[in-house]
Amino acid sequence: MVNLTLIIAIPLLMSFTMPIFKMLNQKLPKVIALLTTAFNLLVLTANFSQIMDSAIIIELGGWQAPLAINLYVGPLALLAAFLINGSAFILSIYNLTQDYKFDDKFYLLFLMITAGASGMVMTGDLFNLFVFIEITSIAAYSLTAFAGRDSYEASFKYLVIGGIGSVFMLLGIGFTYSAVGSLNLAEIAASAGLINPLLLQITALLFLIGVGIEAELFPLNFWVPDLYTEAPTAVSGIMSGAVSAAGIYALARIFFTLFPAQSFLNYLLYLGAITLILGELIAYQQKNIKRMLAYSSLAQMGLIVAVISLGTEGAVRAGLFQLVNHSILKILLFISAGVLISAAGSKNIDDLAGLGSKKKTAAFGFTIAAMGILGVPFLNGFISKFMIISSSLNADQFLLTVLILLAAVIEIAYYLKVVQKLYFEDLKIEVKKTAVITIPVVLLTLMIFGLGIYPQLIADPLEKAAAELINNGSYIMTVLGGM
Repeated sequence: MVNLTLIIAIPLLMSFTMPIFKMLNQKLPKVIALLTTAFNLLVLTANFSQIMDSAIIIELGGWQAPLAINLYVGPLALLAAFLINGSAFILSIYNLTQDYKFDDKFYLLFLMITAGASGMVMTGDLFNLFVFIEITSIAAYSLTAFAGRDSYEASFKYLVIGGIGSVFMLLGIGFTYSAVGSLNLAEIAASAGLINPLLLQITALLFLIGVGIEAELFPLNFWVPDLYTEAPTAVSGIMSGAVSAAGIYALARIFFTLFPAQSFLNYLLYLGAITLILGELIAYQQKNIKRMLAYSSLAQMGLIVAVISLGTEGAVRAGLFQLVNHSILKILLFISAGVLISAAGSKNIDDLAGLGSKKKTAAFGFTIAAMGILGVPFLNGFISKFMIISSSLNADQFLLTVLILLAAVIEIAYYLKVVQKLYFEDLKIEVKKTAVITIPVVLLTLMIFGLGIYPQLIADPLEKAAAELINNGSYIMTVLGGM
């Protein structure tokens, strides 16, 4: 076994030594970021078989749970960690062709986001979950502002709403500790039945607000469109592909472990459904391509949360598969859109007309990812969409099924509008020189077709991750050892 704490420790170490690397060579920070994310993927791969057999628990400080600060990496955390570090790796390849002002600071913050999001999915301690959320958020605030001008306003909005979320989460942690006397998730779950029901409801609401901001749920997500629109493309990609995945994990872990009653999960179901429909309706109205993708991301987060909150193993498995697909597809959409925007010198969809003939790789990447989002057969989105509709019908949630189908129709309208502009309208502008994104597009396209044609590639991890999330009793026993 390779020590899993390295997944958090190495990116943090590399991030704070970035100024030294820049002194040695101007190009070294971007290479270090790529090597660090590749290292994390190797560590996760080396531990894959063992984690699939039984969760790895790391107790820090020489203490045993529940006194120890512990990391818990089961199939669910492994899946989320692969998404986070895989997203960071792909975006690090993309960043090799980018030049950022103060690039050592950019990559410092980029690795901080990777470490913070990884910590969010690996920790088994409530307070450290809060700490890792703060690390991730602080890095995101700063990275957003790298684009200058309008990005300052987007960063400030995120800072304000993030600060409010931190207060709510700290209140939830405080109430929980006062009732149970522990911050260990497993011990809190084991003692949840002893907590006053009213206090339990209040605490659940506090966590819903505090963590729901990172999961991008309505009405806590008004900061997302500005951030995704104004931030550099790599930042939009890491937020959509990695940070949102960590937020979904944190929300699911807290609710399924601490508040597993369906009455609590219904909060997530209603908010997820509202987020889905509002996100799709607003995305349809957008003229700015990055803003359209931002609202599309919100809708996808709503869909994932709504389906997972049905609480059946099939629904959770479908939601997790959609989360995997969302990370892959949205990163490809954002980097492809970034190149198209650079070529046109505009984010307006109308100004992208005809670029399919000039920026073939970016247009192809955008089109394949769009088709994946729409659920075209032989692409990964088709499998997860089919699983989602089947699980909602099996749970007798017919209204949710109708909303999902309605959302799919709206998606078709606005994504095909962009594809039509790229390929079936005449070029209107002088095309500018852009970055080369061939390698990321090829890698992500292979994943899209691979999971669409052979979804069994991740069937076992999805099944075990879903079973782990639903069975909080097993989580308690594994961490506390029968205490």
